[in-house]
Amino acid sequence: MKTKIIGISGPSGSGKSTIAAELAKLHNGKVISADRYFKNELPDMISPDNGKMYTDRNSPDSIDYTRLLSGVKRASNSKKYKTIIVEGLLIFYVREIRELFDCKIFVTAEPETCLYRRIIRNMSLFSQTPQSIGDYYLKCARHREAKFCLPTIKYADYIIDNDVAFTDSLDKINF
Repeated sequence: MKTKIIGISGPSGSGKSTIAAELAKLHNGKVISADRYFKNELPDMISPDNGKMYTDRNSPDSIDYTRLLSGVKRASNSKKYKTIIVEGLLIFYVREIRELFDCKIFVTAEPETCLYRRIIRNMSLFSQTPQSIGDYYLKCARHREAKFCLPTIKYADYIIDNDVAFTDSLDKINF
């Protein structure tokens, strides 16, 4: 039986990781996060809002897609998993990665919900302040999301609105 490869994309804080973990439990799967494949040297961006330079974690140039592709293929070829679930902000942006997926899921949530989740996560995991998280989002991340992530919704086989809860949506996904 061929390993199914599922892609989950959407804005930061939309719930990609949570949905990926739930699908992995339901389908004997392994989750691969594109965030683990950030390049050692990240690109910079100049904010259109204030002209300041920011480290850009939301650009296609921030991920080493060759390593990500290799990691997905290695996990798939291992035959250990029925399903490989790849989650990441920009995984539908790169054609070679996008074409790996047997099923593509795009997760949405309202921007304020995403920002709230991002604040909670980054404070807990990275000890960032709410102000630094909000500043980065407003001056950098949201611009890159609008340019690179949101347009890729057109590639999705399924769209999950995760503003409040996603549990009813998982039953409708077939792969």
